[in-house]
Amino acid sequence: MANSNEKNNDVTCFMYYIFNKWNLAEAKHVYGDNLGEHIYNKFLDARSALYWYSEIDTECKNKIVERAKHFYG
Repeated sequence: MANSNEKNNDVTCFMYYIFNKWNLAEAKHVYGDNLGEHIYNKFLDARSALYWYSEIDTECKNKIVERAKHFYG
């Protein structure tokens, strides 16, 4: 991870977040109970995290990237 004087770019933040923090509780935090569960199940069924990300709409992408930057930005 970057030292304390560097900021991670959005892609790096997203990847760290998906592989370190992403779970059902996080999905519900980001998207609410119903949509969060739906999106998390799509994630579990996807071939890869990047494929899954390409399948969600722009608003959902923005929400998850902002959450990732909260932790890793």
